[in-house]
Amino acid sequence: MPYPVAAFVLTGLLLALPACSLFGGDEEEIAAEADAAVEPDGTRKVPVTSVARIEVGRTRDGFVITAFGAAPTVGYGVPELRPRRDGQLGIDGFLDYDFVAAPPNEGFELPAGSPRAQTIRADRQVPMVELEGAAGIRVHAISNGVQMAFGGAPEGQ
Repeated sequence: MPYPVAAFVLTGLLLALPACSLFGGDEEEIAAEADAAVEPDGTRKVPVTSVARIEVGRTRDGFVITAFGAAPTVGYGVPELRPRRDGQLGIDGFLDYDFVAAPPNEGFELPAGSPRAQTIRADRQVPMVELEGAAGIRVHAISNGVQMAFGGAPEGQ
């Protein structure tokens, strides 16, 4: 193949490559959506660094899911468990949530601090009807995830 034609073909392939996904699936798309999520008040929420554990408590109308984790630095706030797939069950029967929080305002960043100072907690009320047919719940962070199968103890992911 002559050099100009080879260069043209190679350029076309390189331009098409970003549109392809080697690993595919909606998990990457969902994570990217969580990274770019902007709240109505203009704040941006990003995934927390890790999730240490989750707890599920019973309420009058359903359950409350509580996740404990670590933020990247001190000063993250407004934590939230954001449902994936609009709260629909995954193919494995689990409800998935992204553990996100708002970073400190520009100019108010603090040093990393101790692991205890980086601890963050998020709660989410879940009506009973949303859990019908669910095999369990899973909470995702940047470096890990934790799941709890209903009728069992939490498991690291």
